[in-house]
Amino acid sequence: MSGVSELINAELKAKYNPEGSVIRQSQQAALEILIEFDRICRKNGLKYYLEFGTLLGAVRHGGFIPWDDDIDVAMPPQDYKLFQQIAPQEMDGNFLLQNEITEPESGMGGGMFKIRKKNTLWINDYDDFRRNYNKGISIDVFENEDYPNVPKSVVRFFRRRLSKAFGFYHYFNRVSSKNAIAYFVFPVSWLLFRSIWKLICLLCKCGKEQPHIERLMFSNPSLKTDIYPLSEITFECHSFYAPKNPDARLRDIFGDYMKLPPENQRQIHAKFICTDLSKCHYNP
Repeated sequence: MSGVSELINAELKAKYNPEGSVIRQSQQAALEILIEFDRICRKNGLKYYLEFGTLLGAVRHGGFIPWDDDIDVAMPPQDYKLFQQIAPQEMDGNFLLQNEITEPESGMGGGMFKIRKKNTLWINDYDDFRRNYNKGISIDVFENEDYPNVPKSVVRFFRRRLSKAFGFYHYFNRVSSKNAIAYFVFPVSWLLFRSIWKLICLLCKCGKEQPHIERLMFSNPSLKTDIYPLSEITFECHSFYAPKNPDARLRDIFGDYMKLPPENQRQIHAKFICTDLSKCHYNP
């Protein structure tokens, strides 16, 4: 596989994340977290791999997608749980583990935790200043789960319904008559569709894997034989774990992943970034 040409890549970086820009500084801070995460995983023999836009960036750009400002990785369930037990004792003091136990108001759970860099601030549409949790630059760590060998249309049907219900309860929603009704509807729909999905998983052979279905707005699961054994890939001049077949995984996520999106879709996630709180006023 080859990414975009060096000339096009250089032009994209010059336009979206030139050296010294705020987004580039944010990317470099996130990379620091990933390097520390990788160190702990390798030391303890834990599996993980670059996922979603981070894997796409590694293949297509050799690092960050120029307009991307976060990092995603995925882990098998046993490694996901073990990392959270090990990390508090082994992690560098510049970082912190954020999950539903360490920070109950963070909205974590449902198969994801974050590692954040202290003394930074990264705000997106879902952040809620009424809740007390760290809002620093982070990487997202997803827990994988087994998926049944069913048509993509079936996965898409349940993914849309479960992710919508999950997102409604875990992120800030403005008070409105529509949301008031949703507070009564979503618990029922969640229990119904989650129960049916679990039954499908029990009845059908599970040969695929990816992060929890309620965490995904897009992406289809990949065959485990396309993920394991893991390979390695270069991301920002560092070597990290990747799926055995990155091409197959990226096609399951994005389809034609080598095609660049229209310019109006090249947007970062953050609304506000501060890579050093000593230079930004912040009252938590």
